[in-house]
Amino acid sequence: MDSILFALAIFVGWIIFDYSKYKTFKKENILGAFFVAIVAGIAWFILDILLALTFTGFILII
Repeated sequence: MDSILFALAIFVGWIIFDYSKYKTFKKENILGAFFVAIVAGIAWFILDILLALTFTGFILII
């Protein structure tokens, strides 16, 4: 759930940034924001899983 909210925040922030820069909504900017949000959400999800496994003792970092 955290990764979905993070991706949504990235998407909205990216859209606001692009709108303030170009003063219009363009299809390629919205698709670019969507792509970045998907990548950020997946990265956050993977990081969350790795940290959860690390703190529960399944992965030992040397």
